[in-house]
Amino acid sequence: MSPWQRSFSGQGVQMIKRALCLPFLAALLMVATSRTVGGMSIPAAEILSKALQSRLDAFIASRAVPGVTFSLRRADGTNTSLSSGLADLEEGAPMLPDAVMFSGSVGKTYAAAIILKLHERGQVDLHARAADYLRDEAWFPRIANAGEITVEMLLNHTAGVPEYVYKKEIWQELRRNPDRTWSVGERLSFIAGNPPPHPAGKGWAYADSHYLILGRIIEKVTGRSYYDVLYEMVLKPCRLDRTRPADRRALAGLVAGYTRLTEDLLLPRKVSGNGAYAFNPQLEWTGGGLVTTVSDLTSWARQLYGGAVLKPATRKRMLTPAPFPTTLAENAGYGLGTFIGENDGTAYYGHSGFVPGFLTILQYLPRCGSALALQVNSDDLRGQDSLLRLFNDLKHIVLEHEPGGGNDAERGRSPWSCCAGTAKE
Repeated sequence: MSPWQRSFSGQGVQMIKRALCLPFLAALLMVATSRTVGGMSIPAAEILSKALQSRLDAFIASRAVPGVTFSLRRADGTNTSLSSGLADLEEGAPMLPDAVMFSGSVGKTYAAAIILKLHERGQVDLHARAADYLRDEAWFPRIANAGEITVEMLLNHTAGVPEYVYKKEIWQELRRNPDRTWSVGERLSFIAGNPPPHPAGKGWAYADSHYLILGRIIEKVTGRSYYDVLYEMVLKPCRLDRTRPADRRALAGLVAGYTRLTEDLLLPRKVSGNGAYAFNPQLEWTGGGLVTTVSDLTSWARQLYGGAVLKPATRKRMLTPAPFPTTLAENAGYGLGTFIGENDGTAYYGHSGFVPGFLTILQYLPRCGSALALQVNSDDLRGQDSLLRLFNDLKHIVLEHEPGGGNDAERGRSPWSCCAGTAKE
């Protein structure tokens, strides 16, 4: 078995249901309400699962997207993964709970965690200028604000480097040569000489360009490839065995994805099929650069935001938003590789992700220690049922079924009162 592969274990709820199939044990179960799964009685867990499944099914019935997957991972680590719809419209293949999809910019949370862990080891100074680590990179001085950018500015998108992703010339080249592999310098050559959106450290503007520079810093500091470092420092110790590099067109298990950006990005509507993508996703690299499943996503969120990955002081720094307004949904702030937001009185940390044909939302709720992940295999949402609305509906269902449910305000507490770290110094 390769380090990138691992089979899922069955759901604990289903195992207990099968074990308790005898009549007298079923009667005992009705009386013994202390028997729980994930902190809830078995009937309550089933009710929650059915409520979540019903909302997913309604979303698919609205023809918003072909298929959807969802994971809820509770504070004790137990997981419920669900799915609805189709993994491939043309083939009629059903979407499975462990379906493999691109996670897009959620990959920035892994890159940020590596930088922060290198900082804990004394190998990276967050206040140091990026130029200190990239002295021999000929492309770097041509980047806007190159002389003033710090590592921390790159992490929280205050560096003011222009975005490279939406340059038409890149997509024209990908159409001519979809298998092309890109260096950081080649990607960022498309923004060389472009003016910055703001002076370094004086504003906020989201850009994958920031995280490509961070990826090169990781490689310079460690002397190893980014994906090797990612495996050794994050994926292996966190047991994220379904999370793999998106560094080639052929990606095992990748479901079909559908995009509306056929003209903007010169892509076919169906961007993936038979495990192959329309172009080499290596382009994204440390701006995202991964395929994964919703259950691996929630496992990662529980560990990262729950305190198992970083020291308390580092985690606190990660969760401190930049002092500038953002363009993120729900007026979320942006820390070091993470969204910091609040919806309906409930605080969350996380990230969203986009790759042509795929969308992802990942959140961790500090008030209850649960993580939620949602993925769909289309960026072309139809009708009025937005993906964020679906996600918030699912979150509301989870909170209503949680013992002592209700939002933070209803519980008489600040939304941010659960922020204490749990990692060991």
